[in-house]
Amino acid sequence: MNFNIEAIKRKMLVKYPFFGSVVANVNYKENRKIPTAGTDGQTIHYNPDFLKKLKPDEQTFMFAHEVCHIAFDHIRRSEGKNPEVWNTATDGVINQLLKRDGLKLVEGVVDITEAINYDAEQLYDKLLKEKQQSQGQSASEDSQKQNENQSQGQGTSSSESNPSEEQNHDIGHDTHSMWKDAVKKQKEAESKDKKESQWDEQQTEEQKQQKERLQQEIDKISKMGEQSAFNKNLEEKRKELEALRQVLSQQAMGAGTSTNRNQIIINDIGKSKPIIDWRYVLRETIQYDVDWSYKNAYVEDGVVSANLEEQPIPETEIVLDTSGSINKLLLKNFLRECKNILQHSKVKVGCFDTEFYGFHEIRTEEDIENMRFEGGGGTDFDVAVQAFTRRVENKIIFTDGNASMPDMPMDAIWIVFGGIQINPKDGKVIQINKEQLNKLYSLEQDISYKGKSR
Repeated sequence: MNFNIEAIKRKMLVKYPFFGSVVANVNYKENRKIPTAGTDGQTIHYNPDFLKKLKPDEQTFMFAHEVCHIAFDHIRRSEGKNPEVWNTATDGVINQLLKRDGLKLVEGVVDITEAINYDAEQLYDKLLKEKQQSQGQSASEDSQKQNENQSQGQGTSSSESNPSEEQNHDIGHDTHSMWKDAVKKQKEAESKDKKESQWDEQQTEEQKQQKERLQQEIDKISKMGEQSAFNKNLEEKRKELEALRQVLSQQAMGAGTSTNRNQIIINDIGKSKPIIDWRYVLRETIQYDVDWSYKNAYVEDGVVSANLEEQPIPETEIVLDTSGSINKLLLKNFLRECKNILQHSKVKVGCFDTEFYGFHEIRTEEDIENMRFEGGGGTDFDVAVQAFTRRVENKIIFTDGNASMPDMPMDAIWIVFGGIQINPKDGKVIQINKEQLNKLYSLEQDISYKGKSR
């Protein structure tokens, strides 16, 4: 299976934002001299032939594993420790934390379930103690066996009594053998009282700055310890995911700046009982309509004639949120309430998202059925409040509240469907809570079901 280093880095940056500086500033180098992968604290070396045998999520695990060794300064912290035990402890801890994050462990790596509860030093102390206890018991048994052999005239083989001083302390699939050279270089630099070794002096200024940024990040992360740093990463990831969710919500649900100007087809709007008693909500305005009145009627040639008089009729302007967050079922409920308002007032209705699409004069329920609905873009409440005619006192906004409140104060009635709480600078808010909304949706489903059964 092929692999792409840049793609793997992108995956790590998404999954581990807290370690992002380390992921971005370390070097990645192909190295066929090592069997799998490893690091010297500045560069991640990898054998491409080994990586090709792994699945994509296993490839990500291998690189994230090496990033952790660098981020937690495991090489420098290895000084003075038993190499085998330290390698096991560091691998055990970071592997469990990576596993908890959903990465697939490569078969054969260190997999100590209880390591999830430890930092590297804590697990090292535990494993070292267990090893010493085991060695003490083993030494006692070997001493007893040697005494028995000597009494029987048998010697001890040189291979058993003088094991090679040079041992390969690689654990699992991780190549730790280069750690020894890395520690040696660090000591040489410190002994010369220099921050950089002779090899570093050959680097460009940009490379030196990259190394300095990397070291600063390593110092910060390593001081926290493995458990705290991974928990911090979870916090950073949640923040980024929430920010991403909001951006996607704005794009997909309409709380943004785009104007789609899509035509929205609404069939069979229907009617429902009013969810608000509009008689007590609507104000009587000073607008008048002309009507025939018999109040001051007169008789002419034996015929009762009516006077042409002006009758006070309330007038209401309604703007409907038709942004991307408003589904057709919710828009239907907006329109059914418009029909209920029509029983008590003259009505004009218009739609908006980030643009206002103009008022339609509504005289009958059929006018609502035949309305042209446009929208599907973002939501701009400044556009909504600016659409109202100043002389009209009954100003109503139907919405789900999914956007920022307008800067301009407006004495309007906000009818909010759903759980979003809003606080406009002026006006009245009537909240249609989720329970009421669910009832409306249930009623709609019941009506649809009965219609199909017929």
